[in-house]
Amino acid sequence: MPTKVKVRVFHELRTTLGQSELELEAKTLGDVVVSLISRKNSVRELIFDSHGKIRADTTFYVNNSAQSPPDFSRKLNDGDIILLVPTAAGG
Repeated sequence: MPTKVKVRVFHELRTTLGQSELELEAKTLGDVVVSLISRKNSVRELIFDSHGKIRADTTFYVNNSAQSPPDFSRKLNDGDIILLVPTAAGG
């Protein structure tokens, strides 16, 4: 049975993806990232720096618990809510 999670994205990610909430099938936090990038490749630049490392100013939450640093192998459960919050641009 597939694991369905809700993913809420903010700031530039929301603009890039054209929606603020998605329902995805994902077994791990890494699956969520892969799925978002497969929808829109430019998401990669918002999450990772030019060296392929997670941007320090991007925060992942699983069920309101900050994942710092995020463990992309973390197993997800059906109904989990993932928040993905990149730094807001501007000042």
